[in-house]
Amino acid sequence: MYLNRIIPTEPHEAPTDFRLRKTVFLGYTDVNAGGIRALLGIDMKKEYMDINVPALAGARLACVRTGDLDPREREFAPVQVWNLKYEQFSVILVNTALKPTKCHHVCSAIVDLCSRSCVKKLVVLSALRVDIFDETPQPIYENAINDLPFTKLPSIPSDALMNDAFLSTLIQMVRVDFVPSCFLVIPAHRACIGAARDDDGSKEVIRTFQNIVNAAYGISFDEGFSFDLVYQGEQTADTTLSMIYS
Repeated sequence: MYLNRIIPTEPHEAPTDFRLRKTVFLGYTDVNAGGIRALLGIDMKKEYMDINVPALAGARLACVRTGDLDPREREFAPVQVWNLKYEQFSVILVNTALKPTKCHHVCSAIVDLCSRSCVKKLVVLSALRVDIFDETPQPIYENAINDLPFTKLPSIPSDALMNDAFLSTLIQMVRVDFVPSCFLVIPAHRACIGAARDDDGSKEVIRTFQNIVNAAYGISFDEGFSFDLVYQGEQTADTTLSMIYS
């Protein structure tokens, strides 16, 4: 049995006082680091909170900024939450490469926070190495669990295979806790270390995610900031898993 404690960055705030907004976007360090870099580029005023997961003690950041820190912002953390000021949106950022044995700790903390906050929709952005047995594979898909899709994108077939322990664990947990969730998935390849590039597909992944979220919800992004973020590489091997969606 393990315990995840939600600890705010402001000492005077009690963990139970913190609530996510009704719509939550989740980006993590996927195979292309596309989802996390896309959401780190949100260009709106934010309130910050770090999620302290004891199992991640000493974890290094997967993506780091290249320029100076804006005085209105805070440093990145391995797992961080942004509440967008004056908006009904929250953002959860898993900015560290997770070993498969650590995924359940982080997913548990995220799902617990979503359940406690009565989140109406969790939107997960994932660039995924996936085998799709389809004659006409699509550039992006959406699959919904406990919810209706918010786009008209096709769904990934249920017989598709993926290499993503975090996503597989998260899918199981949102099913059990009945968290309304939508997964935006872009089939992708491993990203190169450094800033986003055209030749590894990371620029296109970031641009696609940001355009879809902006069109659906009006959230503003700084594309250039996302492109300039330095991806420091993965620290763990993938585990092949079966992907089965509702």
